[in-house]
Order: sequence, then C-alpha cells, then structure tokens
Amino acid sequence: MSLSVIAAIVLAGCGGDDATTALDAAGADGALDGSSGDAGPDAALDAAAGMTLTSPTITAGGVIPTVHACRGANTSPALAWTGGPAAAAYAVVLTDMSNGLIHSIIWDVAGAATGLPADVDKVAEPPDVPGAKQPFAYDGATRGYLGPCPPSTHTYVFTVYALDVATLPGVTLASSRTQVKAAFAGHTLATATLTATFTP
Repeated sequence: MSLSVIAAIVLAGCGGDDATTALDAAGADGALDGSSGDAGPDAALDAAAGMTLTSPTITAGGVIPTVHACRGANTSPALAWTGGPAAAAYAVVLTDMSNGLIHSIIWDVAGAATGLPADVDKVAEPPDVPGAKQPFAYDGATRGYLGPCPPSTHTYVFTVYALDVATLPGVTLASSRTQVKAAFAGHTLATATLTATFTP
C-alpha cells in the first residue's frame, strides 16, 4: 500500500460527527461546540452594507461589564443596529473568539427591529422579543444568553445577521447553536460586529 493511500485512510478516520456532538454538549467556557464561531463573518457583507452594531454598556474594543458575565448577573446587553439592507429578520450570535465557542444565539428577530432590549428573557420564545427563538446556551440547560465565564482574558464578539427570511428554515427549538448558525448560510444579507474583552 502506498504512503499516499495510507495518508488518505488516516485523514478519513479523523472526521465524523461524534466529536462535534461531544463538544456541543460541553458546559465549560473553555470547550468548543464544533463550530468555527464568528471569527470570520464575511467582511464584504460587513463593509458593503454599512451596517453597525452598538451597545450602551459595551464599547467596541473595550471591556464587557461584569453584569453581563457569569460573575455578575449574566444578563444580556442591550444592542442596537443601524444601516444595512432591508431584512426579513435578524439573528444575534455571541461567540468567544479565544476558543470559537458559540455562547448563545437568538434568531427570527422581527425585520422591523432595530435592536434587542437588555436582559432578554431566558426562555425558548422570549416574550420581550416577540417571534424570536433561542436554543440552549453553552451549558446545555439555559435558553438564550450566557455571558463570559473565562479562566483568563478572552475576546468576545457579538454579531448581528440581517437575513432574507422571516423564519429561518431547517431549524427548530431542538436545534443546537451550531445547527442554527449553519442555517444562516445562503440567507445572510449583511452582518455587523461588536468586539470586546472580559477578564475574570
């Protein structure tokens, strides 16, 4: 058997869904959930659309307040977006850039919305964001937002996605964060990000 054939067999054996399933169920902030996170939202979508994402409590490049972290009240920050194309709906993802862990996602936010209120209810269909849906966060038990909880300084990014569908197809409330984020593919009109750090 040639070396190239042996190499192909070894590489093929490294794939599969088992690793993703195990990682997605992990509850530690240092774990991954099998996704690449939001380390690379399409820069062309970001720049071309002129969409921006801001928060009254988080400054771009600044520090995330403790109230939004596990050492505080662990409440989601208020967020506001401007610019970009007319969207049928929005989604917001919080990702730990230091390890690629998707902390939380909220999707099917109404197309007329210009942001999210602070402290979104931690339920599958939050009444304070009518129509929106939330999968389980990284602990596998909490619906919606769970903030920073790192052992050392980590960088986090909030990403808003402008979507061309009012109801994201192919996902349900039983879907994982990875599955929901993957469903954005082919439906994203524009994105905007807000990046900050947290130190325990």
